Amino acid sequence: MKIDIFILFFFYFISIFSTLGYGIFLQRLNNISKDNKICLGYSGLIGILFLITYSYISHLLYAHSIHHNLIILILGLLLFYIGCLKKKINKSDFNILIIIFLLIFFSFLIFKSHDDFPYYHFPYTHYLNQKSLIFGIGHLNHGFRTPSSLFYFNSLFYLPIIKYYLFHIGSAIIFGSAIFILFSNIKACIQKKNITYVYFFDLIALIFILVFFYRLAEHGTDRSAQILVLLIISEIFRVFILKKITSNEISKLLILFAVTISLKAIYFLYGLLLLPLLYIIRAKISLKKLTEKLFLNPTFYISIVLLSLVLITNFFNTGCLIYPLSGSCFTSFEWSIQTKEIEKMALHYENWSKAGMTPSFKVDDPSMYVENFNWIHGWLERYFFFKFSDFLIGLIFLKLTFLIIFYSKKKFKLKIKKEIILVYLIIIILSIEWFINHPTLRYGGYSLIAILFFIPLSLILKKFDNNLNIIKKKTLVVILVGITIFVARNIDRIIKENEKYNYNILINPYYKIDNTFFRVENQIENLIKNYNLCQDNKPKCNKQEQYIVKKKMNKYFFIRKR
Repeated sequence: MKIDIFILFFFYFISIFSTLGYGIFLQRLNNISKDNKICLGYSGLIGILFLITYSYISHLLYAHSIHHNLIILILGLLLFYIGCLKKKINKSDFNILIIIFLLIFFSFLIFKSHDDFPYYHFPYTHYLNQKSLIFGIGHLNHGFRTPSSLFYFNSLFYLPIIKYYLFHIGSAIIFGSAIFILFSNIKACIQKKNITYVYFFDLIALIFILVFFYRLAEHGTDRSAQILVLLIISEIFRVFILKKITSNEISKLLILFAVTISLKAIYFLYGLLLLPLLYIIRAKISLKKLTEKLFLNPTFYISIVLLSLVLITNFFNTGCLIYPLSGSCFTSFEWSIQTKEIEKMALHYENWSKAGMTPSFKVDDPSMYVENFNWIHGWLERYFFFKFSDFLIGLIFLKLTFLIIFYSKKKFKLKIKKEIILVYLIIIILSIEWFINHPTLRYGGYSLIAILFFIPLSLILKKFDNNLNIIKKKTLVVILVGITIFVARNIDRIIKENEKYNYNILINPYYKIDNTFFRVENQIENLIKNYNLCQDNKPKCNKQEQYIVKKKMNKYFFIRKR
């Protein structure tokens, strides 16, 4: 029915407005607004931060059912309405945000989802809708051992009528919020006539996101985190050039770091970026004032609670704080995954990331393959020249395009400050760690390699002595071209999906769902049903099940037989 496209469109926007409602409300409480002005981009991100934190807490007690989620949605919409009523939202900014999310709706329309979506993204999110916390749930699916906070956010949008067809809304809101933030930063720099290297970094990052990350279906949990990493670098640079550090900047960085790390545990390593940040902040503000700003900031406590909940939930799922990091695992608990399997899966992930395993290839001895850089040849042959090189060529083309557009014969000297060099060195260190341990683009490679290009490029572009009017015109052209490419590539994708899969957005605009998406849910139901049969001593009780089920304090425990 043609009405389905309007249903999807309606729920898409009310989900965005509800998230913004929480963000706008909390933004006032957390001092993230400046000069009584709401930043709608950060409204989206702090709304996500709050809802993720709430989702982790609430799931300890109950499932995120349709009725529960409807209350959360309506409350967010009421907060959004109050924010509009009190004129806390700039009309011009709101119109820009609407345009951004209208454009992203082209990307939101998908038939074929991310490869991991049917495997564990959808099953885990739907598990949150059907059951409260189950200890040892990681036994049933490898993906359940490494859940992303994005699943917890998406689980709150299991709603009447639309049901489970909004399980990619989190990626869309992060995508749109990031685009709005970068665009607002660029706009503010032009208005203030303050064209710095940060201006060019934001512009390059904006075009990169639009052109390289145009397919929302490919975002999964990885690209959302990498988009936020670009924002982290942008905000760190912004702190470098500010004369005064306020609670506003501290709150923004807390939000970005907390949400990014919660999306993927590997981003704990990016805490290294705090070193140059603290160095600069310490030079601009006393330790006493910094401590006051930090400990009096509610965002700090929300961030600490969220990251603690991520670790606790991982522990309840697997017995590990960060799976499959064996040093963080406690295997003595009955629901814990055992050391042998943890080590086996750690090897599996490393082997996969180093191209020792592909859909059509598998090395005979993974443990030998990943040792002492034995994997380099295979990685070059099956990954670098297959996927990485395409990305690298794209970055080189992007760099050349910016150099050509902003080139000027007139130049002036630019002193590169040591804090920028320190950030660049940390990015190099993180890139080396990435290459040695998990050299696949989805595990942080997109953002790291891009930043290695973008920092020197932004410094070079700043050296060209263009006047403000010329920069404004060139920036407008670049952004319009980026938007055109984003829309054109998505329209082309939709047409191809229509031809290949008979995906007609007017008849059925939803992504593909089949019975395999519910296999883990069915397994959970069967285990609980069998447990109840055994408790009642029914003859149909199957004592040969692979898993032992126990119930304590009204919580189920799934324990693998040893």
